[in-house]
Amino acid sequence: MSKLGKNLIGALKEAKKKGLVTLEASPDVQKLRKNLKLSQRDFSEMYHINIETLRKWEQHKRQPDTISRAYLKCIKNNPKLIRQLVNDGK
Repeated sequence: MSKLGKNLIGALKEAKKKGLVTLEASPDVQKLRKNLKLSQRDFSEMYHINIETLRKWEQHKRQPDTISRAYLKCIKNNPKLIRQLVNDGK
């Protein structure tokens, strides 16, 4: 993960501590992934999300935590930028 990507994750964690991140609803991860036309493997690799975690989210066996929900919202809002940030600008 790039330095900028790590900074993004750090900023999300800091925002959570300060109460600035309050995402109550869990996103539809499968819909997000399919809208991006990505397989589970491709999505997990591209956005550095453990594939087993992704599968559990999609199967509703587990819910994303607050930081993950914020990250998923960032992906939804600007997938290309987030992909660049977490993949060293690629």
